[in-house]
Amino acid sequence: MIKGVIAGNFDVMHPGYIEMFKECAANCDCLVVLLHTDPSIERPHKLTPILSVEERKKMLLSLIYVEDVVRYTYEEQLLDLLKMGEFDVRFLGDDYIDKPFTGDDLKVPIHYLNRDHGWSTTKYKTLIANSLKEVDERPWGKYEVLLDAPDVKVKRITVNPYSRLSYQYHDKRSERWVIVSGILSVILDDVRIIKTSGESIHIPLGSRHRACNETHEPVIFIEVQTGSYFGEDDIIRIEDDYNRD
Repeated sequence: MIKGVIAGNFDVMHPGYIEMFKECAANCDCLVVLLHTDPSIERPHKLTPILSVEERKKMLLSLIYVEDVVRYTYEEQLLDLLKMGEFDVRFLGDDYIDKPFTGDDLKVPIHYLNRDHGWSTTKYKTLIANSLKEVDERPWGKYEVLLDAPDVKVKRITVNPYSRLSYQYHDKRSERWVIVSGILSVILDDVRIIKTSGESIHIPLGSRHRACNETHEPVIFIEVQTGSYFGEDDIIRIEDDYNRD
C-alpha cells in the first residue's frame, strides 16, 4: 500500500483543492493530510485562516480522497510528523520546484501537483480579509457569507431548532453542504437524508432540496456554491413555511 502525505492549512475549500486531492488519490492508496492550524503564528505575513481548525478538519475528512487528518502548529512539528509517518510519497504544489521547504532533506519521494487550474486560496482569503462580513437574518435562522468571489460563494448557515428552509431549486448553481455541528435532515428530490457533523452532501444544479433541523439544538453547516451566478434571486421556491415567493 502506497501511503501519501500532503501538508497545508486548507482554508476556504474550492474546486482547485478538489482537483489537487483527486491527483493525490490517483498516486497513492492512502492519503494523510497534515493540517496547519495557523501559518500566521510563525509567519506574520500570512493570513489567519477564516475557518477554525475543527471546521477545516471536518471538511477534509468529508472528502473521499482523504483517509486521515493530523494537525500541527509549528514547522518543527511538521518535520517530526514527516519523519515518523513512514510515508511513501509526499505531495507538493509545482510552485515548490527548485525551492526550499520543510523536510526537503528527507528521503521521501516528491510528487509535484499541477497548479494550472487557476484557483488561488490566497486570492479568496484576501477578498474576505478586505471586505465586511455579510450576515443575513432569516425566519429559520441566519447565514454569514465567508467568501463571495466571481466563481465561488461560501456561507456558514445556522438553522434554528425545529426550523427549515424552503423547498427550492437553483437554475445556475450547485452546492455542497458540510455539516459542522448538529443533525441536518436533507430533503433531496423528495428523498429524506440524515447528515451529521463531519458529513457532507452534494446538491446538483436543478435538484429540489430543503435543509431541516428537527432537533432542539441549532444546526450549522458550510455551503459552498459553484456555478455561473450566486444571487438570492436564483432561489426558486416550491414550498415555504413563511409564505415567501
